[in-house]
Amino acid sequence: MQRRERLAAGLGLALVFLVVVAAAGIRLDTGIPGLRIVHRIAASLEVLVVLWLAWLAWRRPAVQLALALTAVLSVVGIVGGQEPPPALVAINLLGGLTLAAAFAWIAAQDAPEPFMHGRGAILLLLALQVALGAWLSIVEVYSAALPAHGMLAIVLSALLVWLAWGRPLLVALALATPLAGFSALHYEYSPLAALLHAAAAVALLAAAVHALGRRA
Repeated sequence: MQRRERLAAGLGLALVFLVVVAAAGIRLDTGIPGLRIVHRIAASLEVLVVLWLAWLAWRRPAVQLALALTAVLSVVGIVGGQEPPPALVAINLLGGLTLAAAFAWIAAQDAPEPFMHGRGAILLLLALQVALGAWLSIVEVYSAALPAHGMLAIVLSALLVWLAWGRPLLVALALATPLAGFSALHYEYSPLAALLHAAAAVALLAAAVHALGRRA
């Protein structure tokens, strides 16, 4: 992959990370000032970055997916406004996470060595965990999905730590993400801990997909 394509994918991933975390902070009503401005600026810059990436590598399926997701999320953002209904919030959240994964996958291509075999099963578990987390954050925190989300977090964390041993960032994120989630529930659902959990979850998803995408 050319250096400019990797740069564009990395910039896109960083901007999507800011968008998703800012949106989580707004949704959790953390009271952190400037989140809406950060969200708007990062989302606008991401559109420019994905257009640049499309110009550089239009034929790549992951790039086409990133472009399509950006278009859908832009429409959802305009239609939903500042108080979107739950369905649009779900599309926005899941679309943003998928977009982050797409950028991470693009950035991982042509990396020097493979990460592991069986990447399909791990990607499926990641997708299931993301869907459960989205349900809990949008529909109801204390629901039947909560124990499933917690148990899968432990399994997925242990699996990633075992398979990714020697990759300090991925191991740290695999441990920090469930710890932040459990802390958010333990302290009477602390919005700050929940925000840290959301940020760690996005970072873990991107790091895992990047590792899994190496020489895919």
